[in-house]
Amino acid sequence: MRALHVSDAHCNTSTLKAILDSESYDVVLATGDYECLDTVEALLKAPTPIASVTGNMDHASISRRLAEAGVLVDGRVKMVEGLLVGGVSGMDPASSLRSLLDRIGREGVSRIDVLLTHHPPRGVLDLTLAGVRAGLESLRKLSETLSPKLHAFGHIHESPGYEVVGDVAYVNPGPAFEGRYAIIEFKEGIIKISLHRI
Repeated sequence: MRALHVSDAHCNTSTLKAILDSESYDVVLATGDYECLDTVEALLKAPTPIASVTGNMDHASISRRLAEAGVLVDGRVKMVEGLLVGGVSGMDPASSLRSLLDRIGREGVSRIDVLLTHHPPRGVLDLTLAGVRAGLESLRKLSETLSPKLHAFGHIHESPGYEVVGDVAYVNPGPAFEGRYAIIEFKEGIIKISLHRI
């Protein structure tokens, strides 16, 4: 299983299209901040299944379009290409997180494979240019509780990278508007992450 992770396109539709055309992959994991509907439409033309959350710069029309297309996982869990994916919105992280936990509780899920959030968890790939840790403590606790194989996010443009903490691999691909993305390979319980730029 090979996943393409993109985040923070910020209306740069042509660069997002170029990223989507630059690699072979089995699924797209997208972590928000599209800002423009034509950017969302470009994402929806990917040749594979997609799982997406919204970003803090997105608005209701973007959330509606992603939901209509069946790819939005804000506050939900969804099976995508054999991966159980859960998501937390960047538009309203607190209520989305509560919805996700409620759904997980109702469905009797003890662990998910992939956690998609727009914001990073506190202390992981969340350092701003000003030297401030801008991640959310609630997402750090959520990731520790759910213990996904992968926690993918964006938001902090200046902190692309990946880290493994405990059993969780964390990745921030950097902003797609700069041509940045990540490839994540799932193979026999092992995750291999590589960062790219077109």
